[in-house]
Amino acid sequence: MRVNAKRIALTGGIASGKSTVARMFADRGALILDADVAAREAVEPGSECWQRLREWLAPAFFDAEGRLDRRRLRDLIIRDPQCLVRLNAILHPFIFARMESQWRREIEARTRRVVIFDIPLLFESHAADRFDIVILVHVPPEIQIGRLMKRDGLTRAEAEKTLEIQLPIDSKIPLSQIVIDNSLDLDHTSRQVLDAWNRIAS
Repeated sequence: MRVNAKRIALTGGIASGKSTVARMFADRGALILDADVAAREAVEPGSECWQRLREWLAPAFFDAEGRLDRRRLRDLIIRDPQCLVRLNAILHPFIFARMESQWRREIEARTRRVVIFDIPLLFESHAADRFDIVILVHVPPEIQIGRLMKRDGLTRAEAEKTLEIQLPIDSKIPLSQIVIDNSLDLDHTSRQVLDAWNRIAS
């Protein structure tokens, strides 16, 4: 049985619709390794990452059960983007180790499934060179701002500041092997996903 050992990453700016694209790939049979899921595991009360966060952050960042207040942490990062650097230094080693372990198990099982690493901050974490194919989902910044305001209840200033934390999309496009424009309707996106699938599953 031929093993599909291509290392494929899916990324995109916040509120770009990357999760929708990930579901489309999953519907076609891909195994999605989600960095956000690994990040939630990383901050479970009692974990090593959680312990390091407790040492860094004030008690107000945790609820009565010790769970991390993600909204409060995001507000801190918006005010001081350098906090994101420190947060990533704590979480990223665990996240990547977790996903690598899942990918390795899939390869050793000799399945033919396409495995996709879903990593929102792929370029910001300087991890793009670990992959054979990078799939980038993008929309114009104005659409991202509108979605953030509607979805997360941010002010326009907060939404703009959130985008500033990430690298500009224009710097990511040339570094990606496949680019999916998610600014129109779902049919338009689905056709691009099919084209991408035909490339990565071959």
